[in-house]
Amino acid sequence: MQTKDVKQGMWVEYPQGIAEVIEVDPDHDTALIENLKDHKRIHIQCSELKDEPQLHGGCSDYY
Repeated sequence: MQTKDVKQGMWVEYPQGIAEVIEVDPDHDTALIENLKDHKRIHIQCSELKDEPQLHGGCSDYY
């Protein structure tokens, strides 16, 4: 995804699973995300994130 499209609170896919965006750093094109399964937080390039509109807050399943 492009950095401008990443928003705090949105659910995204990344190479290790599904995460919630905690904050976005537009100066470095990165985002702080929290993994849904183990709640670990990591910084990741926004280009590695994939928007998945079928994900809903509090649920890691697709509709």
